[in-house]
Amino acid sequence: MPALGSHVIVDPTTVPPNFLAAHNDVANIEIDSFARVVKNGHADAFIRHFVFPAGAGPLAWHTHPGPAIVTVASGTFTYQDSHGGQCRSTTYSAGEGFFDPGLGHVHRGIPGPGGAHLYTLWLTPSGTPTETIPADAPEACAS
Repeated sequence: MPALGSHVIVDPTTVPPNFLAAHNDVANIEIDSFARVVKNGHADAFIRHFVFPAGAGPLAWHTHPGPAIVTVASGTFTYQDSHGGQCRSTTYSAGEGFFDPGLGHVHRGIPGPGGAHLYTLWLTPSGTPTETIPADAPEACAS
């Protein structure tokens, strides 16, 4: 498989024609997040299929250099962040999705006990080397 930087790229000829990975309702999309990363009509798109086995632990705290649309294809997945000085956790099930504004918004994901499959699309400024930036936990979530 060819690679771009440190990313493995799937050979498009191995994906069945008309293959639909997910079709979910995604709430709370913030259009201004997209406008902040698109310059002169261009941005980089990263698309990743995540597979979390049963019993997988939480992901590390992180942010993204642009917005992300996440769709849950199977299992459950909890999105944890800080809002209004409180640590909040929102769980999404198969067929649901969520929007992450990126651009410094720190969060983490927690796969459900039975695992999860996610498809995520990030838009980032052109030339961005990675879609994920490690970060410290928000103060409200640090304990």
